[in-house]
Amino acid sequence: MIQVSPLPNIVIFIADEMRGDVVSLEKKCNSIIKTPNIDQLAKDGAAFTNCFTVNPVCAPSRCCTFTGQYVHSNAHRSLYYLLQPFEENLFKLLKEKGYEINWIGRNDLFSKKAISQSISKRIPMKIRSIKTNPFPKDHRLRKSFYFGETNPEHAEDIDHYIIKNAIEYLEKKPSNPFCLYLAFSLPHPPYTVEEPYFSMYDRNEVPPPIPPKLDDKPEFMRIIHERYGLDKLNKEDFREIIATYYGMISKLDFNVGQIIQKLKELGEYEKTAILFLSDHGDFMGDYGLTEKWPNSFQDSLIKVPLVMKIPGIESKDKIYEELVETIDIFPTILDIAHVETKYTHFGKSLIPLLKSEVKIHRNAVFAEGGYDPREPQCFENVIKNPDVPVAGIYYDKTNIPQEKPSTVSRSVMIRTKLWKLILRDNDKEELYDLMYDPNEINNLINIHAYNNIKADLKENLLRWYLKTSDNADWRRGRYILD
Repeated sequence: MIQVSPLPNIVIFIADEMRGDVVSLEKKCNSIIKTPNIDQLAKDGAAFTNCFTVNPVCAPSRCCTFTGQYVHSNAHRSLYYLLQPFEENLFKLLKEKGYEINWIGRNDLFSKKAISQSISKRIPMKIRSIKTNPFPKDHRLRKSFYFGETNPEHAEDIDHYIIKNAIEYLEKKPSNPFCLYLAFSLPHPPYTVEEPYFSMYDRNEVPPPIPPKLDDKPEFMRIIHERYGLDKLNKEDFREIIATYYGMISKLDFNVGQIIQKLKELGEYEKTAILFLSDHGDFMGDYGLTEKWPNSFQDSLIKVPLVMKIPGIESKDKIYEELVETIDIFPTILDIAHVETKYTHFGKSLIPLLKSEVKIHRNAVFAEGGYDPREPQCFENVIKNPDVPVAGIYYDKTNIPQEKPSTVSRSVMIRTKLWKLILRDNDKEELYDLMYDPNEINNLINIHAYNNIKADLKENLLRWYLKTSDNADWRRGRYILD
């Protein structure tokens, strides 16, 4: 038995590119998908159906989530600027509290120099050969990110070894308190999974994607729709992508279940705080698009799952519809670990909501993304040959911004329960009435009847920027020359 600690152990599951609408929650959210282990976790704790990431790309999203900062207040705008040694972050603060921090899986969070300050141990991954694009150059699915069924040779993916190493770690009875951070690769494209998950979902029963009405959308949506060859796909092709993505989700759920089962076997489940979340979503065929884009803020990309079970919180089997941001996870875990810090951040702990001390958590959520030509350090590395194994699938995605920088221009979003406004420095802006148009099909940005709505949302955006535009260092040291 693992030694008893007054502080709860913490297990954090983070999925890569998992949408917020692909969790069953006992069929309350998605009537088709099978996620029994995540469902049970929610039944033992709570789930949030309106959790939004503050950036639609992996590295910026994770850097914000685990620092409690926004993109504009911590400068983590690109894939390449990860957490630095001088930055406070969740794992560094937990380590200072006495937690043993073990990280298994993907990075997209720490720079090399920052790892030792925040992580007690990182377990390296063994990776078998990776499946490459199975379609010839002229095939309509070649650039769709769909790879089809995974054969047994490739079934032992990164996540397989994450689970294997995590179970071995738990069986060694680690010192308390510990924080186990598991960064999965699923369900990140390419869309591919082995049996029995590949055939788990009837292609005729999965819901169809949101149709590609792109005449009133930003230019980048039309460009990638055509450049990826997605304009040549039919409804059956998109249902195939959706069913495969669903299979990837069910495989991820199975992996999560293995860790939960091990915690139960060790008698630690009830005493461990467990959080399941994602960094961002995936188009999954919506609007005739696949994968993601750095300055797109459709709910397909920014709404993410959030499920948590916290020892000592009486609220069980409850689904919250309040607006939540991923940066709220940072202060929530600090509360769980009884960590007090003067470090300034912009997250809001969810504990008062879970304890029914407040009814409204946030009136609006915000997200940012994109970059300017003056920031060449932010642009993704260009794939020069579409035939390069694995990375070749990103040929168009990395070349489009070089050819037309406006497609990734700096952008910002404000979303309430009723409205969403997206402003862009150099592309089509967007306004959606979420009550009557939850799928964000009809862009109202140029309709004068909504000018007052736009003005109110812009006012809230301005005041949000005013309050969060920088993060002054909380230390009060000062050196004055004699």
